[in-house]
Amino acid sequence: MMRSMIQCAVLAVAVAFGATTIGCTADVHDNTVNVDDVAVEFETTADVDNIQAGTPVPVTINVENGTPVPPEQEPPPEHADDAVYFEFHLDDSDNAALLVTAELSVSVMIPAETPPGDHKLVCKVKKHDGSDSGEFEMDIKVRATVD
Repeated sequence: MMRSMIQCAVLAVAVAFGATTIGCTADVHDNTVNVDDVAVEFETTADVDNIQAGTPVPVTINVENGTPVPPEQEPPPEHADDAVYFEFHLDDSDNAALLVTAELSVSVMIPAETPPGDHKLVCKVKKHDGSDSGEFEMDIKVRATVD
């Protein structure tokens, strides 16, 4: 019984520590490093059902298994495999990027010409080798501006 309690306490400390750290995790087997997929969550404090065209939307990004490095910088050698940056698009990642950044707290400007209605704010995760590492979306509703 005492052993189980100690194991539970050790597990609780490990989980608490793991939840507060963000970075790269890797499995090393036979001198091969396997980097886990980059996972991104982003959120806003804005009212997503009442976005005005031509205004910025504050966004906070959380990254797991990736290291943000600005796209114009060469990643440090220890992060060559997990260096990422973010492209924000409206509705579709094939549209022109609204913002390209490695910052974790940003303001994404919604274009003034955005028509009212349902839209998506798309965060595309890019690796420094030119490949994509995922795409994440947030539903927003752009309201007509009142003059």
